[in-house]
Amino acid sequence: MAHRGDVLVGWNTYEGMSDRTAALEFDGARATVLIGPRTWECSVLNMVMLSLLPVVSRAETLLVHASLVEYDGRAVAFTAASGTGKSTQADLWVEHLGAQIMNGDRAFIRRIDGQWNAYGSPWSGSSPYVRNVWAPLAAVVVLEQAPRNRIRPLGALEMMPRLYNNIRYPFWDQAATEASLATLDAMMKEVPIYLLSCRPDEEAARMTRDAVFGA
Repeated sequence: MAHRGDVLVGWNTYEGMSDRTAALEFDGARATVLIGPRTWECSVLNMVMLSLLPVVSRAETLLVHASLVEYDGRAVAFTAASGTGKSTQADLWVEHLGAQIMNGDRAFIRRIDGQWNAYGSPWSGSSPYVRNVWAPLAAVVVLEQAPRNRIRPLGALEMMPRLYNNIRYPFWDQAATEASLATLDAMMKEVPIYLLSCRPDEEAARMTRDAVFGA
């Protein structure tokens, strides 16, 4: 991101493709995506995501790096750094528990009148799951790989370092970033958040289901 007078301009070279760039201009409340003859559609979609962040951040909404599943009418968000096993755990819930994947990589989590809901989005990384669905949020589950399965609620002092880097923030907009952090703070106080140390197996899925929904 860079300033050009009063206009904030951003650009990206999606997945290292330097000749297929898209640009984004913020002029006050107006966002414009600029494309060229060789712009890849994924670059445009990425810029649309960035243009939405300041808007949704002001509406008690977070964009979370997470695999989102729906089970028994409620949503569970699995979040962790890339390569930890979010998609694997989501697939295990589908295979062994009959859950449905709502989104494979980016989920919106929103607070409306004190109720936390989770939504699919058009952004899913390498996952094919981009369903336009929503469900009340039952829990957020932070993943880490481990030689044996165990799950526990995260303590208050553990939540921020575990969650902070898995949220997308509109850092170029101070007010919107502050709104995002306030929403994150509220979510940590009001939503059950667990740490799942796990193997990629059925036991991990069933253990998590029992912790979140009751045995």
